[in-house]
Amino acid sequence: MQLLTRKLYKEIKKMDRQEMETFLARIYHQGYQDGIEDGNKADFKIQLVKVLENTKGVGQKTFGRIMETVKEMGI
Repeated sequence: MQLLTRKLYKEIKKMDRQEMETFLARIYHQGYQDGIEDGNKADFKIQLVKVLENTKGVGQKTFGRIMETVKEMGI
């Protein structure tokens, strides 16, 4: 995945101070939102593990299959 394309690089070079501040603020906020989303996914996994550990009839094999499915789903 290429984050900085040649076109974007040229646009950045032409920016004045205010445009650069706006651009960087937008990048910061997007990164912040991505971090929140990743944190929510981690919280979900922790809660799922706790629920599965306390569920009667869910052994290591079933637990492993469930966690593998969660991983494949990208959660």
